Amino acid sequence: MSFKGLYSVNKLRMTALLILEFLTSGLTIGVSYINTYQIMAVKEGKWQQFIVLIMAALFAFVISYIGLNVCQYWIEKQIQQYNHQVRAKIVNHYFYDQKVHNTAKVQNRLTNDLNLITQSKLSVYTDIPYYAAQIIFSCIGLLLFHWSLLVVVLILGTLSFYLPKFLHPVMQRAASRLSKANQNYLDVAEKWLDGLAELRKFTAEAQLSKVMDQASDTLEKANVSRTGTVQALTILNKATAAILQFALLAVTAILVTKHLVLFGVIVTVESFSLYINSSFRMLITELGQIHSVDGLNKEIDQDSTKVDNSLVLKSPASLTTANVSVRFANGKVIHFPDLDIKKGEKVLLTGDSGAGKTTLFKVLLGKIKPHTGRVNFKDEAGNDLEICKVKLGYIPQDPVLFPDSIENNITMFNSKLSDRVRYYVDKFSFKHDIEKMPLGLQTKINLQELNVSGGQRQKIVLARAAIHDDDFLLIDEGTGAIDQKATIRILKELANSPATIIFIAHNFNEKMNSLFDKEVHLTSK
Repeated sequence: MSFKGLYSVNKLRMTALLILEFLTSGLTIGVSYINTYQIMAVKEGKWQQFIVLIMAALFAFVISYIGLNVCQYWIEKQIQQYNHQVRAKIVNHYFYDQKVHNTAKVQNRLTNDLNLITQSKLSVYTDIPYYAAQIIFSCIGLLLFHWSLLVVVLILGTLSFYLPKFLHPVMQRAASRLSKANQNYLDVAEKWLDGLAELRKFTAEAQLSKVMDQASDTLEKANVSRTGTVQALTILNKATAAILQFALLAVTAILVTKHLVLFGVIVTVESFSLYINSSFRMLITELGQIHSVDGLNKEIDQDSTKVDNSLVLKSPASLTTANVSVRFANGKVIHFPDLDIKKGEKVLLTGDSGAGKTTLFKVLLGKIKPHTGRVNFKDEAGNDLEICKVKLGYIPQDPVLFPDSIENNITMFNSKLSDRVRYYVDKFSFKHDIEKMPLGLQTKINLQELNVSGGQRQKIVLARAAIHDDDFLLIDEGTGAIDQKATIRILKELANSPATIIFIAHNFNEKMNSLFDKEVHLTSK
């Protein structure tokens, strides 16, 4: 995320914004400059001139106030439109990069991380020309009074600018820790609060409080640490600002006593010194904030880069494995029997609990890299297919549904398939369930209240796979929540389909087993 990207959202508005900020800053300094001559007009009894100058200052103040508010509105609109574009790019990147992403990390990236960048970088971009203009106009005013005043500002201003740079690395580390702590908190909340009902059942409030307190404590310390570094920078800025103000007033007093400048200048110089001090302080603080999120900004830039979406997935015609094993972090190793599955075969995968049936599916899907062995998918011509380019239909034990209509969950938002939905609803014994729902296929799935049963969820994803003509299906307990009569009908439909199917199941009877071409049994030994 950069100024260039922010500017490109609406170049005309951004240009007008920067010009308006510059002019508004000039008017603010102009009011202080007029004060010099107001004081002299009072001292000399020129009341008509005093009133004219008061009206001029008031007019400049009102215009600058209106200009500042317009600028604030424009920059907020520019930032929000830019953030909208970045969020869209991040979502697009995650969709096409073929990687598994932690939900808490994605949530943190789209919310907290973007907010950090907005507060520490984007929101201050347009402040920089405003404060820079205040310094420039104040310096011009000082130069018009006497060159020595400008020399003091240049010497001490340079010191004020470079001294705080020593804190930039500390601020970067603090921002990075805050991002990670927030991600960890979201991750802990997702994993533990998802099982809140189970924790209540076993009165495990103490454990929930413990893990949430630990995550919250880490987040609290990260926030305090970042605030501490910002405060340290502020203290340093105020110290250098005080030195600059004292030096300016001292030099001005000398010039007044020597009659080198007007008496009213001493009041105006004090105003200019305040503007210069505050502008230097804000510039240094904001530049420090910008640099503090450099590491985080690079991560967001990486996550928002365009990913090649031209990858075409191809359904395999056959599958063979040889000497495949998986090693877990605790040292446990699971060895799998060699597979040789041809096009159109229906394979029943059975085995003891913990034997690795679901793990084998994850290996075939490329989610887990084998410890040993190889997995070979081949196309119709017998050519090897890279596992990342293989199109596999996967129906997990816990079906993935979306908070939309049943029809859209089956078609996956492809309206061209809508006219085929009822056919597949009937094929997978779902017609009777649909008829009981007042809105039928337009019933919206509620993921929190679960207004569809486990069996209905499985029927939806089975119909989804069939309507999209998946040629190679991995089904993990795909009928576990469906009654036996409907299960047999569904299995017959699958057996008569041209698709290659590997089906994980427990406790199938002989009639169900007979619908498969062969059985592969895994053992936990």
